[in-house]
Amino acid sequence: MDTGGRHAADAAIVLRTIVVDDHRIVLDGLRRLIETVPGWEVVATCERAADALQILSGCTVDIVVADLRMPQMDGLEFIRRLRSHRQGIAIVILTADIGDDQIAEAMKLGVNGIVLKEQAPDTLLDCIGAVAAGKTYFQDQALKSAIERIRSEEAERTRGVDLLTQREIEVSRLAASGIRSKEIGARLGISPGTVKLHLHSIYSKLGISTRVELANLASRLPRNSA
Repeated sequence: MDTGGRHAADAAIVLRTIVVDDHRIVLDGLRRLIETVPGWEVVATCERAADALQILSGCTVDIVVADLRMPQMDGLEFIRRLRSHRQGIAIVILTADIGDDQIAEAMKLGVNGIVLKEQAPDTLLDCIGAVAAGKTYFQDQALKSAIERIRSEEAERTRGVDLLTQREIEVSRLAASGIRSKEIGARLGISPGTVKLHLHSIYSKLGISTRVELANLASRLPRNSA
């Protein structure tokens, strides 16, 4: 783990990143690449995802660049844990290869960009710049095709929102905001067990299995029903 970023002293820092990859030579190269852009700072480089999570719990970061294949905790599990408590950080996956199932999981977790390591270095800089501007970035044609297919499936899944009852919509909104079942029950005047039954029905109708996925769908719930 390295937290000693270098940047031009007269350049105001406008974008802070953390890079996670289990190869030190890759981390050093990525730091040098990213910090060629004035105002971009690599706050830390980490060979272990657990180290990155620890750093992210106590510092301000705009974008995380992470590999998929790492020992002890892979990239998707790292992103899953990060998303559970830091929704606002943008995430870019930088990987040698990625399968459709991994792309689908990355999309569910709200990954903002994917870059393959075989692509030119400037591709990563373009991706970071686009993501920093609030856009998504998936340039490789194979990635685009897979993502379009996954988005089509996602659109089909979200039609399940129309099947939710009024009570399920209320539970969905509270659960998606991170409130636990016991507190949801207290707010709605129902038992925690009933909340869990509602969540089981909600997940079944929406074709999802986690609260992170539910949070990603929350914006599509009727606004007059919380």
